[in-house]
Amino acid sequence: MLLSNNDIKRELIKAKNISIHPLIVENIKGSSINLTASAHAWDVETKKTVILDNKKIVIKGNSTVAIFTEEAVWVSRRVGGTYHPRVSLVAKGLSNISTTLDPQWYGLSLVTVSNSSSKDIVLRVGEAFVSIMLYYLNSPATKGIIDNQASRPDLYSKFDLTDGDEEFLSQQWHRNYHGILQKMKNSDSYKYLVKDKTKFRRDISTFLAHPLVSGILGGIVVAGIIFLLNLN
Repeated sequence: MLLSNNDIKRELIKAKNISIHPLIVENIKGSSINLTASAHAWDVETKKTVILDNKKIVIKGNSTVAIFTEEAVWVSRRVGGTYHPRVSLVAKGLSNISTTLDPQWYGLSLVTVSNSSSKDIVLRVGEAFVSIMLYYLNSPATKGIIDNQASRPDLYSKFDLTDGDEEFLSQQWHRNYHGILQKMKNSDSYKYLVKDKTKFRRDISTFLAHPLVSGILGGIVVAGIIFLLNLN
C-alpha cells in the first residue's frame, strides 16, 4: 500500500519504520517525500566534481552526474520505496534513473541524473530534485537481507573526491540506523512535527467537548436511532 503524506508523518513521529535526517516537513507531499541535492556530485564519465562554489551543481549538456542527497533515510523490514524524477526538472531536460529503496536500507541516496538537452543545466545545492514513494510490504522482508553498504562507498569511491567529500562521507551518523534516528529526533523539524500532531489532537478534543457540538452530535445519534427503530 502506498503511503500518503499523513502515513509518512505518522511513521516519522513513531520512528519505528521510517527515519529521515535532515527532515524538511515541507517536502512531504501527498504521496511522496522530496529529497534535496547535496554539495557532493560528480560527472559519471570524467569522475570529476560538478560542484561550483559549493552552491551549484552544473550538469553539462548530454552528460550524466551522480548526486548524493542531503538526507539520509532508514526504513524497516516493513517498508520499501521507489525513486522518481520531479516533473519540474523533467521539463528542463533532466531525468534521474529510477531505482528502488530496499527494506532495511539506511544511508544517503546516490541518485544518477541525466541531462538530455544540449545546454548546461544548473541545480542549486539544497534544491529538491528527486521524490521517494514509500510502500508498506504485505509481509516483512527477511531480517538481515540487504545487499548494499550504507551510503554506497562501493560507488562513490570511484569518483575523484575532494577533502570536503571525504569529510562528509566519512561521518558516521548517516552510516547506521541509530545515528539517523537520533539526528532526526534531536532536530527542530521533528519536534515541530510531534508538536503539530499533539496540537491537532488537542484542538479536536476541545472542539468535540464544546457543549453546542456535543448537543448537535447527541441529537444526530438520537435521530439515527429513532430512524432505525421506525424501519423495524
